[in-house]
Amino acid sequence: MVFSIISLVGYFNIQNTKKNIIKLSIEHLDSLGHVTKERINQYLKQTEEQITSFNSRVLLKKTLENHINEPTKEISSILNAIVRSSYTNKGTIKDIIILDTNAKIVASVSDNTIENSFSLEMFNKSKNGVYSHLSFMDNSESPVLCIGAPMFNDNIFVGVSIFKIKLDYLNEILLQRTGLGETGESLIGAYDENNNVVLFSPLRYSESTLVISPSQSKQAAPMRLALENKVDKIENGLDYRNVSVISSMHYYEPLKIGIVVKKDIQEIMKPINKLIGELIIISIIGFIASTIISFIIARYITVAINRVVNIASSISEGNIHKRIEVFTNDELGVLSHSINKMADSLVTINLSLEDKVYEQTIKLENANTTLENIFNITPNITLLTNNKTLLKANSEFYNFTGYATLEDFLNDYNCICDMFVERDGYLKPIVDGMSWVKYIVLNKDRIHKAIIEKDGEEYLFLVNATEYYEKDKVYFIIVFENITELQKLAYTDHLTKLMNRVRIDEMLERCTNSYKRYKNIYSIILLDIDYFKLVNDTYGHLVGDDILKHIAIILSENTRNVDLVGRWGGEEFLIISRETDINGAFVLAEKIRKIVESYKFEIATHQTISVGIAQIKDNESMDELLKRADDALYKAKEGGRNRVVIS
Repeated sequence: MVFSIISLVGYFNIQNTKKNIIKLSIEHLDSLGHVTKERINQYLKQTEEQITSFNSRVLLKKTLENHINEPTKEISSILNAIVRSSYTNKGTIKDIIILDTNAKIVASVSDNTIENSFSLEMFNKSKNGVYSHLSFMDNSESPVLCIGAPMFNDNIFVGVSIFKIKLDYLNEILLQRTGLGETGESLIGAYDENNNVVLFSPLRYSESTLVISPSQSKQAAPMRLALENKVDKIENGLDYRNVSVISSMHYYEPLKIGIVVKKDIQEIMKPINKLIGELIIISIIGFIASTIISFIIARYITVAINRVVNIASSISEGNIHKRIEVFTNDELGVLSHSINKMADSLVTINLSLEDKVYEQTIKLENANTTLENIFNITPNITLLTNNKTLLKANSEFYNFTGYATLEDFLNDYNCICDMFVERDGYLKPIVDGMSWVKYIVLNKDRIHKAIIEKDGEEYLFLVNATEYYEKDKVYFIIVFENITELQKLAYTDHLTKLMNRVRIDEMLERCTNSYKRYKNIYSIILLDIDYFKLVNDTYGHLVGDDILKHIAIILSENTRNVDLVGRWGGEEFLIISRETDINGAFVLAEKIRKIVESYKFEIATHQTISVGIAQIKDNESMDELLKRADDALYKAKEGGRNRVVIS
């Protein structure tokens, strides 16, 4: 009986442990799925920004407009030279195509001048805005990222550029399998024109791209569900190897691709299977011991007599320390001695049982310790709360906050949300009239971000929350994934280490909003390196890149800490000079112009810059301010270059 109870308790504890391990694994896979989706989204946006920057080149737009008005071989040669200057065989760009307003190919890296259904479709979908999609071309099993964007010169539509980009960077993202153990992996798939599911990302268990026909409905079920349902969800199913896995499925609408992060159930269940094996061994031992004890008790009770029946009954009920007094050496005495010996044996067995119960308890405590270790080795901040107060936090929480205990933290804060920086688009303590935790749980299809300030520095986190019930009470597991460094990479220009176009746009918008609300003035300085294309054509792109790096150093060393410096695109740079009027901006621009003019570069020794500056005005939008600065820069170019022009 005792062994049965021990086995039953062990069984229920194992089942509870199994549920917790599965829950933590699901949260981890879902978190990795959201991170992968966000990184793909950032990569697509950054690539689209680079193409938009390419389209903003003044020489490209004017040359294309001249071609439309009066096409010549010389103009065509210039267009092809511009396209080839942006292409490198070592990069990820496969082809660049320029279409005029009639969807005719006027320039391309591949020298393809024959229009086809692909170029016509890209033209129709890109002429009104940036359009991106994956295309299976030339009967290839691996798709190409195709991005089209319109070109306007002085608000007049002059054509469309199309970039064909290899998926090398996306493949690098998916090859980073940290946190996925021995069997886990992240996959990307899409439908091809024959409605086949194509798994084109690097696979852990296949050296080539997999094409799965509609008739193979059970194979790679997670990816098929991600593509058909077009929603984020988690399922148990068979992967492309027909192996049982737990999968986090996501659908990325801009590229119409499915994202699956999966891990074999067998690997997840390894700790549980070990505990089950130990429980089976203990149960078998208990069954054998119980059988032996029952046999001994039954044998001696059947020959018990009335004289010792009360003592024997008392012993059978558990009072094993009672003994029969022996007065004779006859059969009754022998019987009494036997019952007393049986009682002695029960005492010994009971002690043995207590030792085994203690041993099993230690094993269960070790299992709980294992779960605690799993909780603490999670690389993200993980919290347990009842939506009123923090109940538990992992070691990553204490590493980040600097607190030694949860009590110390709760002495200073009521909630981790008290550390949030309230900013549009990010989590705050109350969202849409409900707590931030409840808001995340009710809006699982959205990506939730929070900014936490610590020691004067802001950190960016992806936040996920899941609720579960225990003894009719609701609890929440919350996971904070620190993506601060990833965000920094997304905001930094790789070559110059300055802010990139995305970050500069955000800071311009903030400065404009600050001016509208508090009248905090600012000016912008837009500068362009004179005859930079000639440098690239004469000395090569490596020399051109070196000049860009030195110009970036000059700008960084000769601006204030409050000024914001970034690469606007190509050879153009933009400075946001905060709390500075047009006169102050002119002094700064002229200072930088003279420094560049006198600076001796290593190979192309003498360089100059042309500069356009403008100060924000009342009721002026950010685009209008940029247009004025760009017009001033154009006048500086037309006026002979190497000069500063005020708008």
